Amino acid sequence: MFSRTALLLSFLAIAASGFSARPSSKNTVQDAHDQLTKKLRCWEPIEENIAGTNFSGKHTLSDPIYDLCSYMPDPEDWNKGLVNGVEVDSDDDTTTNALNFFKAPQHGYAMINVCLQEAIQIGRLSKSQISLRCLCKRDGCNLPKEFTTFLDFNKYPTPEISF
Repeated sequence: MFSRTALLLSFLAIAASGFSARPSSKNTVQDAHDQLTKKLRCWEPIEENIAGTNFSGKHTLSDPIYDLCSYMPDPEDWNKGLVNGVEVDSDDDTTTNALNFFKAPQHGYAMINVCLQEAIQIGRLSKSQISLRCLCKRDGCNLPKEFTTFLDFNKYPTPEISF
């Protein structure tokens, strides 16, 4: 009897002290405005995706160190997304300009995602590569799922997570 009681109390203590995620009490606009000036936690792969290696497909949330989060649908399979955090470098006009979209809050309005279709040419004679990159400015907004799930996820306030 004592072991069952001790086990039950241990379980309740762990459950009470563990993390939980609950819906936010804010709406999406309020959530976006509240996160404008803070560093973000972004989804990142748990290991580097180096050519010739097998990527596990597992991701984790970073520490709050990024200015923006990035999501790029895989051009070969839109059911996959490539995610990472982005630190704004003053030499990178693209991310600096995208960040300006988020920094113009208006009452009742907020930018959620900025998606850019980009053409990149490496070398003078090479064919251009086309990609789509979405930048967002809320904790965990670059959800590593299929593209439509990423877009749907960002329609709502970020879930509040506590430890």
